[in-house]
Amino acid sequence: MQKFRAAVIGITLAVMFFIPMGLIEKEESGFLENAEKETPVEEDFEAQLLKEENEEFFRIFDIETEKILNVGYSDYVKGAIASEMGADFEFEALVAQGVAAFTCGLYQKESKSDGDYDFSAAPGKKLGYLTEEKAKEIYGGAFEEKWRIISDAAEKAMRYILIYDGEPALSVYHAVSAGMTESAENVWNGALPYLVSVESSGDVFYEWYESEVSVSKDEALKKLNSYGAALNGKHPEEWFEGAELSDAGYVKSIKIGAATFSGEKLRNLFGLRSAAFDAEYKNGEFIFTVRGYGHGVGMSQVGANYMAKNGADFKEILAHYYPGTKLLEYNEIYK
Repeated sequence: MQKFRAAVIGITLAVMFFIPMGLIEKEESGFLENAEKETPVEEDFEAQLLKEENEEFFRIFDIETEKILNVGYSDYVKGAIASEMGADFEFEALVAQGVAAFTCGLYQKESKSDGDYDFSAAPGKKLGYLTEEKAKEIYGGAFEEKWRIISDAAEKAMRYILIYDGEPALSVYHAVSAGMTESAENVWNGALPYLVSVESSGDVFYEWYESEVSVSKDEALKKLNSYGAALNGKHPEEWFEGAELSDAGYVKSIKIGAATFSGEKLRNLFGLRSAAFDAEYKNGEFIFTVRGYGHGVGMSQVGANYMAKNGADFKEILAHYYPGTKLLEYNEIYK
């Protein structure tokens, strides 16, 4: 197969792309900082043999241990499905998740062929990927049944990859959109023709579609000024006025005092679940009302599940969230 092009979006391809559904009730921000860092490769003897004898694996930087793991494709896809959705989603949604994770992994592997590792994850925290051993801890007595479902979905998913212009697509995903997914160009430093805004209406019916975060005036003042806003503390009710919104309803940018902030910057600054938010000042604090969870680009996991419940198969789900891509059999591409 032809050598893949380098990444066209100036973003860090790491665990920060993926917001596992299992964390929605537990974590507000869902992001890990400094995931991409130079680190020496630490491999045991068996891992080295795997590297020498079988190239069908991903090099995953474990953020917690700061070691690089060589993980076979099959183990990764199972672990990605288990981490990102779990066994209780509709089967067709699980397959769609598996295809997206596998394809995105291949994209990153080819884009970083000269690097020390392909992408990052935190298997111990169920972020991006988890091991079979961790799944046993999570599922307990239900492990055999749950893992069989996940394994069946992974086996089906690995027969396919999403292709755009002859190469694996950057098939990123997130937990819940704001009702429409976001275009990549509004989140990162570039655009891709298949990472554009599409309808994801089923997301609004999700139990945790909307969340709320309260931030005191003093805390907001300190954080905003630390990034150059130069506010004097007066008229806080005006600080978050005049935001520029994308067509999907996410904050693209907003001028606060002397500084201009992106929606993603404010999301991370205040621990919001997404950049689709409104801010109201009341009784000395800001109330952020947030819609969705994650960066909003690519496939919505909740949206995929909603489509599957309404009769869509994994091919229809992937075609909807990654328009313009082609779903081809893996063996047709990697002969």
